[in-house]
Amino acid sequence: MASLTQHSIGAYCLRSKKSSININTTTATATLDAKSHKASTTSFQLPLTIEKTALITISNVNGKKRKDEQWRVFGSDDDGSCGIAPMPAPPSAGELAKDFYNAINSKDISKLDPLLADNCQYQDLVFYVPFEGKKQGVIPFFAKMMDAMGPNIVFVIDNVTEGAKLTASVIWHLEWKHKVIPFATGCTFFEYKEYDDGRLLLRKATGMAEIPFKPGDFVLKVLKSASTFFDLYPMAAEALLKSHEDEPHEGLSSLLDKLFGRR
Repeated sequence: MASLTQHSIGAYCLRSKKSSININTTTATATLDAKSHKASTTSFQLPLTIEKTALITISNVNGKKRKDEQWRVFGSDDDGSCGIAPMPAPPSAGELAKDFYNAINSKDISKLDPLLADNCQYQDLVFYVPFEGKKQGVIPFFAKMMDAMGPNIVFVIDNVTEGAKLTASVIWHLEWKHKVIPFATGCTFFEYKEYDDGRLLLRKATGMAEIPFKPGDFVLKVLKSASTFFDLYPMAAEALLKSHEDEPHEGLSSLLDKLFGRR
């Protein structure tokens, strides 16, 4: 009766201060004699190149799970890479911004929830005040938005640009059944934060949407009136702008009242 041979391969990875990687592999061969029913075991060094398809899990000897120290080993190739491949990199800010609009287009609020930090803020300049907190303000707002969009209106991304410090800006427009909706173009600026577990979550988003009413040159006239008022009455201007810092909309209302002589 033939002997039964079993092979097992183990490996571990050590990182030196120079970030070099040393692989130590051992193999144990146990032979079971069919007549004596006794097993003999021998240990010896086995080059990693002998098992190119073996999947070996490597753990960090320090016990910390860092995204740059999670590795998979598939044996060694002839190129000297030791068969070590890093885990997939986390998504970028631009990719997460796309996921944000994909979640809205799906009309499924549960897909949006894991993309947001608990203390996130969404400020849409169409509204007077920002929406604060994931559960308190942001999720309820987007739930209403999804309902208002109905099943056929979606966001279509025109351009995504990534910036420094985990930021991204998105230019988008709305479509209904693949037809562009007029006066429905906007831009949103995303700010992300990286947490200890390696996740990137949305910390703040600021959106600005096109409005059907086009003030045109009226905006320049308002700006001219404001700059003239600031220069003629600097002390009053400082007081108004200070109140704008504390109560933004009251300060703006007071400024407009002054400019147009309503007070």
